[in-house]
Formats: sequence, C-alpha cells, structure tokens
Amino acid sequence: MRHESGDDRPPTARRRWLVTVVAAAAATWGMASWMPASGQAPKPPPVKSPGGIRTGIFGLEAKGNRFVYVFDRSASMAEPAGRPLAAAKQELIRSIDELGDVQQFYVIFYNDRLHVFSPAGSRGRLVFATEENRRAARRFVEGVRADGGTRHAEALAAAFRLAPDVVFLLTDADAKDDLTDAELERLSRLGSGSRCMVVQFGDESRRSPRLAELAARCGGAYRILNLDDDPDAGDEADAADEAGTGRQLGR
Repeated sequence: MRHESGDDRPPTARRRWLVTVVAAAAATWGMASWMPASGQAPKPPPVKSPGGIRTGIFGLEAKGNRFVYVFDRSASMAEPAGRPLAAAKQELIRSIDELGDVQQFYVIFYNDRLHVFSPAGSRGRLVFATEENRRAARRFVEGVRADGGTRHAEALAAAFRLAPDVVFLLTDADAKDDLTDAELERLSRLGSGSRCMVVQFGDESRRSPRLAELAARCGGAYRILNLDDDPDAGDEADAADEAGTGRQLGR
C-alpha cells in the first residue's frame, strides 16, 4: 500500500528539485555568486572590516584606522609664552579623543631626541584607542615640555616603520631645519604606504620645501599656519600643489 502525500517523488528526485529551486531563487536575487556548488543552503556574505574614521589636526584631515602623531617639542615651541606647544597639545588630545576603540595610535614628541607614548611597555607598536589609553595619552601629552633643537628625520622614520595609515607631523621649525635631500629620499621610501599630513607653525619664512615634498609624495597635504591668525584663515596649501603634482587633499 502506498501512502498518499503532497509529493510522491523519490527522495533523490526531491533533493534535486529543491536544489534547482534554490539556485533559481539565488540567481533571481543576485546571490548566485556565493551559493555553494554542493547545493547546501547559501551562507551570507562576509561582513567587511570597518572602513576607518576621519580625524586630523588644524584643518588637515585623513581617514584610516592606524594613526601616528609626530609633534615638535623643541625650545621654540615655548615661544611666545608657551602658546605653540599649548595649541599643539590641545589639538593632539582633541584628535585622539575622536578615535574609537578599534582605531590604533602612537604619539612621538621630538626635538633632537624622541619622547614616545608607550603605556605598559608598548614602545614600538601602536595601541588601541581605548578609554584607558586615551586617558593615559592625555597625561603623557600634558607632561611634555619644550626644549632642545629640531631633527625631523629620525622621528618621521620611527613613525613610518609602524606602517600607519596616516602620519600627522606638526612643527614650528625654521626652513634651515628642513630635511636634507638624502633624508627626503629615504623617508619617501619608508612612507610609501602611509599618508603624511604636515602642519608648520609660522609664516612663509619658515616654509620647508622638502617637508612639503614628502607630504606630496606620500599623498598627503602641507599647511603653513600662523597662530596669530584665525586657524581657519591660515595660509593653507596642498602639498601636491606645492610640488606641482596636481594631487588633491582627498585620497
């Protein structure tokens, strides 16, 4: 005796029919590319990793997940009345506070030596921007004092070796403290995978052509900022324009 049912096809035939129906539906919905050939139920597409956030200093912004801040702390940052260093600290803390827990960061203050933020022995590697690390960074930044001379190259090399998405450099150095041609070439190679954004306090007399060229080669931007003026009205120049390459601020 055969029991009646809604579908009296053999089990194997029913499975082939089900696979055919599911495949047709997947093609209709634009999902055939991820349906397994075995005919098993399709898995959802993988979730993409976060695309990063946009942050910056003094109007120069960039998007990423790994940020290194390289800030000048030479003696000239204390004049007049400590204002340059105070403005730099405020902007640095503000930028770090914009990061989320999944972003990573590193802080290098420099004169003729490096002074780095390394909580819990993390020197030489980026740290996640957790609330605890952001608080620790604030304490570190607030304790920095200005003295000594200015040597950009070592600080920038240390930053690029961390392979960040973005390096933010801030300095008030004179043009005579600019990179040498050899340093420019070496740093351009080291920084080829990172974007370099440079803010230089002062007026046109302080402009550092090789720092601007480095920013251009690394797809970034260069800005001269006179603190005596409104920051938004500063003399801003895309480093690409400075180098004549025609690159844009965005990337």
